[in-house]
Amino acid sequence: MSGISEQVSYLKGLAEGMKVTETQENGKLLLAIIDALGEVADTVAKLETAQKELDEYVEDMDEDLSEIEEILFGDEDEDDDEDEDDEDEEDDGLIEYDCPHCDTTIFFDEGAFSMEEDHLCPNCGKPVFGGDGEDGGDGEG
Repeated sequence: MSGISEQVSYLKGLAEGMKVTETQENGKLLLAIIDALGEVADTVAKLETAQKELDEYVEDMDEDLSEIEEILFGDEDEDDDEDEDDEDEEDDGLIEYDCPHCDTTIFFDEGAFSMEEDHLCPNCGKPVFGGDGEDGGDGEG
């Protein structure tokens, strides 16, 4: 932000060239404004330096995190595109079913799924599988 500092220096030089002094009626005000602008310029310069340091620090952290993700997860980003294409083929290990009572789509884990258990709809609370669903029939006993 050397532009602000240069402009403040120009204003100081201009005030000196005009022989503005604190004893003049408006001189004290003008000199105080120029001094305040100088402090603002210094503060902005410090903030800009701190922001650049923070940007570099965050960029370094992002690079480190990317390396850690690569170590932990490998090339999952490349696999994600394939997974999105395969979602329709049910290779994800999930069973998709619509509740016969409220039409809420429910997903069941294929590996942990058992028809011996009562599966209740999380939306309406009624049995998802079974006869009429009113008596809770086939899972008891």
